[in-house]
Amino acid sequence: MYIKRSMSMTHANAASYTDAMTQPIVEHVEKIADVRNSFADAVGRAKYGNGATVLTSRGKRVAAIVSIDLYERALEALGITTLPAPPKEK
Repeated sequence: MYIKRSMSMTHANAASYTDAMTQPIVEHVEKIADVRNSFADAVGRAKYGNGATVLTSRGKRVAAIVSIDLYERALEALGITTLPAPPKEK
């Protein structure tokens, strides 16, 4: 399923920053089981396009694969400057 949403944050690929901010994000909704077989496609949409892949489990939206640019700008917009380090393995 493909859903087109207008959002203020998009991934800037070859366009300028201001152009990228006005482009809609194309949202791809897929089951986790389906993405297992096409993970590279989901990462490619995030990295090279302005797409996000929303993962569902039992019909509920549980996660999203987005570009690192979009992720970092979302953290910045939320005022999060650092994330806690992952726990050390025992």
